[in-house]
Amino acid sequence: MDRSEFGWLEGALGQPVTDATPADWGFRNRTEMVTLGDGTRVVVQRFRRRADVERRMRVLDALRDPAAAKEIPIPSIRTADADADPPWIVFEELPGTPAAEEVTPTSSQLPALAHSMGALLAAFSGLHCPDLELDDSWARPRYLAARADAWAECLAPALTPDQITTVEDVLDDLPDLFDGRPAVLAHGDFAPMNILAEGAKITGLVDFESVRLADPLFDVAWWAWSVSFAGPEVMAQAWPAFLQGLGMTTVDSALAQRIRYLQLVRMLEMLADHDLAPDVWRTVHDRLARTLTALSGGSRH
Repeated sequence: MDRSEFGWLEGALGQPVTDATPADWGFRNRTEMVTLGDGTRVVVQRFRRRADVERRMRVLDALRDPAAAKEIPIPSIRTADADADPPWIVFEELPGTPAAEEVTPTSSQLPALAHSMGALLAAFSGLHCPDLELDDSWARPRYLAARADAWAECLAPALTPDQITTVEDVLDDLPDLFDGRPAVLAHGDFAPMNILAEGAKITGLVDFESVRLADPLFDVAWWAWSVSFAGPEVMAQAWPAFLQGLGMTTVDSALAQRIRYLQLVRMLEMLADHDLAPDVWRTVHDRLARTLTALSGGSRH
């Protein structure tokens, strides 16, 4: 570690930095786990844009009291500087490790942890933050279909004609499939990597970069998308427990279709709207292509 790189942080915190390790999460912003001279640890994120820092601070400030009332552990900001170059935030470290470490076929904790993650999502989606202005595109199906059409147009060079046709069919169906459903608070990236745990106990929910208003299945769909990378055996163990923790004891006949459509549109958004690293872009694009192939193969309804 080059301590000279952290002179600005030592000045802000009034303590020496004794260690700094890049985090294996926080792909959009530079994120490091930092140990201070008194032994405490903090999370340091350096952002590309001032607006991102200001939004993160605004979101966490609005969530702090509602989350505490429901015993949802979220990060607290120790200090920040939106005017710095680059702008940065220092968060107090939450206990636990990413729940993704237990999302494996051999984990004895997986069903109980999946249940806890479902219960966490149920609590989070019910938070009431009336003063927080959020993007509600994902709660307006007809508007979402129009935006998704623009995302698909941006991606047209990376899609085959058959894939484009399948996307168009999905977007035609989207309004009827989601009209009239309620809007809830969505984390936006509700995945095991952004959930901290000790065993099956949730100790933290992090990364509020993509908070928005959305259909109640938005975060459910993205959790399933993330967990599915661990393989069908993991999903078979985790999915029923997750739904039970979420409180979904009765499964709607359209659940699978809604989840697949939300995953597809979210992938379009990521590929068209976000500055993804090349390897992440390829991973998302490959998954999009497989999803479109499955849909065009007759499993769309």
